[in-house]
Amino acid sequence: MRLYIELFKKPGVSSVIWSQLLARFAMGMQTITFAIHLQRTFNNYSIAGLAIAASTVGGAVAAPILGQWMAKYGIKPVISITTIVVPIFMLGIGFFPISEQLVVVMSLCIGLSVPPIQPAARAVYPTLVETEEDRNSIYNIDAILQEIIWILGPVLATLIIALTNTLVPIVLMAIIQLVGGLWFVSLKRVHGAPIPRSSGKLGAVLKSRIVVVMIVVNLLFVGSFAGLEIGIVATVGSAQAGVVIAMLSIGSIVGGLALGNKFKNSNALTLQLGIVLIGDLLIFFNAKDAIWLGVCLFVSGIGVALAFGTIGAIIGKAVRLDDTTEVYGWIGAGQNIGYGMGAALAGFVIDHYSPTHSLGLATGLDAIAMIVALAAIAITPSFARKSKE
Repeated sequence: MRLYIELFKKPGVSSVIWSQLLARFAMGMQTITFAIHLQRTFNNYSIAGLAIAASTVGGAVAAPILGQWMAKYGIKPVISITTIVVPIFMLGIGFFPISEQLVVVMSLCIGLSVPPIQPAARAVYPTLVETEEDRNSIYNIDAILQEIIWILGPVLATLIIALTNTLVPIVLMAIIQLVGGLWFVSLKRVHGAPIPRSSGKLGAVLKSRIVVVMIVVNLLFVGSFAGLEIGIVATVGSAQAGVVIAMLSIGSIVGGLALGNKFKNSNALTLQLGIVLIGDLLIFFNAKDAIWLGVCLFVSGIGVALAFGTIGAIIGKAVRLDDTTEVYGWIGAGQNIGYGMGAALAGFVIDHYSPTHSLGLATGLDAIAMIVALAAIAITPSFARKSKE
């Protein structure tokens, strides 16, 4: 904890972290809000799953391109434009859902125009600190604090929907996206960050085996979240879903704060994904009980921030600074593909089988992610300090 407190005292760290957090907060509300809104509008989960999938496919296509554009043209123009565009499509889904086809198209447009806040922030972080220990700590604290998005986002969305309707959180999402994005990009530490401009071709970073491994792990890991979230909405209902899902993020914060500096060897990511898998497997002792689901998600969550922090640290150590925005763009693409795949499959299995099958889907994706990480230990960097001879 002392390391994190000292980290926030360093110039620029606090403002960059909090502004990027606000700029991404709407994403924590988006999935559950649109899932409930579209299910109520069209009376099925399949269209909700397809719309979420379209958004994430759009994000997958756009993420590496936007990442390279930031590397070539700078962070400010790319994020400024996308920050203004994406709220327009959010409001369009809320107020103009004329047909299922139009909703899917507008969802695709949201994905294509999502501001690349996280790639920008993670490219800026190394310029704010000097030592490898501080770099690892800032990636950890970023992964811990981003769980605020997934704790408060779903809870706030479901609470507002229960008190009003689904349009109010959609409007709030648009406002938060606009204010947060413009605050982030206005910071001199962001738009004036000394990040070398990349001259490489799009996709050249994929020659790195560890980069490809991290993309695949993110695809599978984030894909499991879609299966969990949509499956839990269908299992316990929208009123309780936000609180149950928030338990995953509460566990993540606890795990990150308590164990953030404990995993330093090359097998760290495998062990952290293993913790997540244990919690997922416990679900099936009583998969329909909301309290038990919350307990299991808390256990799973202990490994979530740890895993994301480790992934960030691996990229930070293995990739040149001028390539980081593109690499994080590809990481984001993997996450979007994973979430879209998970959302589409979750909607299908819920409508044709049961919500429990969606939870099984999530568990299977987590298991495969752990296996991939295990197979890549030989090429995964270690963060353990070398002993003096």
